[in-house]
Amino acid sequence: MLVRLMKYPRSRLLSRGSTPALLAALVVMSLAPGCASRTYRSSQLPAEFTATPAADLDTLNLSGLAGSTVAQDVIAWGDLLSVEIDAGLPEIEPRVSSVQVAKDGTARIPLVGPVQVAGMDVEQAEAAIIAASQSRGVYLNPFVSVRMETPRKNYVTVVGAVEKQGRYGLPRGSSSLMSALVRADGLSDQAGGEVEIRHTDPRLTSPMFLGADASANQTDGARPVAHEIPGPSADGVVRLNLLDAAEKNTAGKQELQDGDVVNVVARETPPVHVLGLVTKPGKVKTAANRDLYLLDAVAQAGGVANPVADRVMIRRHVPGQAEPVTIVASLRQAIDGKDNVLLAPGDTVMVRQTPATVVVDAVRTFFHVGIGSTFTPF
Repeated sequence: MLVRLMKYPRSRLLSRGSTPALLAALVVMSLAPGCASRTYRSSQLPAEFTATPAADLDTLNLSGLAGSTVAQDVIAWGDLLSVEIDAGLPEIEPRVSSVQVAKDGTARIPLVGPVQVAGMDVEQAEAAIIAASQSRGVYLNPFVSVRMETPRKNYVTVVGAVEKQGRYGLPRGSSSLMSALVRADGLSDQAGGEVEIRHTDPRLTSPMFLGADASANQTDGARPVAHEIPGPSADGVVRLNLLDAAEKNTAGKQELQDGDVVNVVARETPPVHVLGLVTKPGKVKTAANRDLYLLDAVAQAGGVANPVADRVMIRRHVPGQAEPVTIVASLRQAIDGKDNVLLAPGDTVMVRQTPATVVVDAVRTFFHVGIGSTFTPF
């Protein structure tokens, strides 16, 4: 029947009282897609053509980035100490001084001079000051009290794919990667999960400056336990993957120091283009650490513009492949959870015309034109 109708000129078809449905059927014949190679149903898509899931940083176990907390009463450079020395003689008043530990690990005590105290707790520092006082002939039998007045802060610069870049002061005892990321209000959507840590002063990673004993690593009896600690590359930058580091608890071994720069590497991802029967055709943003599914993309494009739109074709360029692949899906089946395809950055999503959508559009046009003509004034 349609073949015979196609033999008539368009003017004769219209003159014989053609209906919108008939016109729609004729239009659909020109819209029917031909057979295309490398076209797959979403349920039969080969594994090599599927999109790679984004790094799910929302489930990141931040406790794996917390680091090993250094006790606040372990002295390190930059700490401000309160030192009281009582000579033990009634005619000499006790002397109380605020002393800051220098970067070489010494505290310059009035009358006594520099005393090495970094890496010690307060009791060890008291003993060291007493020994120095006696050996230098300053006091014979003094009483020394040391108190941590103000622990030093490590000022760390956080840049890259974080919500709030800046320079932050972190408590010396817990200057962890987690603390730095929390102070920067967390990761942005463009964070790809890779972090670079640049130590501006490598000397500050020595045990003396850290305020920790060189033998502070965990041990199994008398034998030290090896830790898989990420080391610096040839350019002096420590690189680690947040998900791997959190899972293996290796990032915590990399305590941040004063002046360090933390760069959360941003990964720019191309948008997904949503075209065809949607309300707002155009670009939909993608994120390095957020998965984007078919229904998400259609929703961000304002939803379908035709109530019976169902057929979707996704054009995907696969790295290493000369020709793109086409994925055929159904919006109805996507709602049922079967065809809700995981999209890859750069995909093009086309919500296609079908015989049903053409009929609906034709009927809409017919009623719109008919009702508009009824009320058109002469």
